[in-house]
Amino acid sequence: MMKTTSKYLLLGLLCSAIGLTSCTGLLDITPVNSMTPETINDYESILLGGYPRSDYFYKTELMTDNAMVNLNTTYKPGAVDEPWFLFASSHQLDNTPNDPYWGQLYKTIFYANIVLDKFKEVIPTSEEQSNYDKIKGEALALRAYAYFYLVNMYADVYSANNLELPGVPMPLNAVDVNEFSKNNVREPLGKVWSQINSDLELAAGLLRGKPTDDRFRLNITTVQLLRARIALFMGQYDQAIAFAGEVMSSAKLADLNSMQSYIDSKSNKYAFSGNTGFIDTDYNREILFFTAGRANNNLFYYSQSAFKPTEEILDLTKRNGNLVDYRQYLFDSFEDFSQPDGIMVGKTVYHMFATQEKYWFYIGFKASEAYVIRAEAYARKQQYSNALKDLNDLLVTRYKKGTFIGLKESDYSDKAGILKRVLEERRLETAFDGGLRFFDLRRLGKPEIKHTYKNGQEFVMRKDDPKYVLQIPQSEQNNSPNMPINPR
Repeated sequence: MMKTTSKYLLLGLLCSAIGLTSCTGLLDITPVNSMTPETINDYESILLGGYPRSDYFYKTELMTDNAMVNLNTTYKPGAVDEPWFLFASSHQLDNTPNDPYWGQLYKTIFYANIVLDKFKEVIPTSEEQSNYDKIKGEALALRAYAYFYLVNMYADVYSANNLELPGVPMPLNAVDVNEFSKNNVREPLGKVWSQINSDLELAAGLLRGKPTDDRFRLNITTVQLLRARIALFMGQYDQAIAFAGEVMSSAKLADLNSMQSYIDSKSNKYAFSGNTGFIDTDYNREILFFTAGRANNNLFYYSQSAFKPTEEILDLTKRNGNLVDYRQYLFDSFEDFSQPDGIMVGKTVYHMFATQEKYWFYIGFKASEAYVIRAEAYARKQQYSNALKDLNDLLVTRYKKGTFIGLKESDYSDKAGILKRVLEERRLETAFDGGLRFFDLRRLGKPEIKHTYKNGQEFVMRKDDPKYVLQIPQSEQNNSPNMPINPR
């Protein structure tokens, strides 16, 4: 039995360290009659309170080529969203120094650190060992997950030339969050990535053999998928192939042909509307991890929200003809543009989630990501037949039976076209999931992005624009005046 801890005294000072707008509720996580947690199970409850339950990535989609605006809609863009879509120097509004993205992620790290700190003091009994390992592994994975997002939003991309550039503050215990709430230091970018990999390697060892069906918690499958994602970002293609392959062996794809009988019972326009979203079909079985709060009210809500998927995404679903790729149903509004209502909705929608009556969280990980990770890694190693096999295994589950013709190397006189196709399928598969498009644009050369807004005014994020790195929050600049901020 573990003794009580005094570290909850730190909670009252947490706000200034992590940029939270309020500390209300942080003490509400104690699970035993409002008393300080004592048992391993008590600390498991604390860890669960650390999982992000508010948006910490979704608005980054507005900075990508996945997003456009339809100003004919009933609902206009909100002031809080405009800075993202217009590539402002800061995504924070004036007089709002606290950045909820930064705050949410450091809150997650703080909760994970509380558990990891306490577990250093504990020698579990033989009966406790398995659960102890599982909770510790999960805490390490959750901390790595949060740092992955922080370093991919507030620091430059990973590369051999960038390892000494400023990364992000990296407290590794709960005391640090309090002790260094002033004059925080941005650790070198390479050190942050190294810590993420170290945490995940330890987490994998602790979580292996401890599967769970809880898709709101990290487990060995999602840890290996995150490791595959990271290896791809770091250019470690053999590791990406190995980690993704492990995921593919256990996480199966859904055959979207299973939706056909349902679609046949509706007209195309109404197949996914009202109370039925794409996620309410067998597609749901591919989701490995739900994250970040209620997704039904997402920015790309499919009725008359201002922000929409670009037509370019929809066109990718039509490359082999109309209504043969089931992903077309995810992005096509099927509206009649001779009618006012059709103009208001626009050509594209995002049918992943149904109306507010259905409660879903955002998608953090899904099985198909492993396929496009491994396909890209193979393509970059010029193992093109392997890349196309993974792509074919994915696409045969996306196209109507009898319409998909497998891709072959001989189809491409220029092998660069194989990588291009892999990246297009990755874009389709991961659109609006986990902020991946913004991260991909960063690692794929920071291309120029153009957005058209009111009165046809064009806003541009130029190639290699420093705004591909989010600005350090004003609250952190105030607390740590010597901290380098990101160039603009």
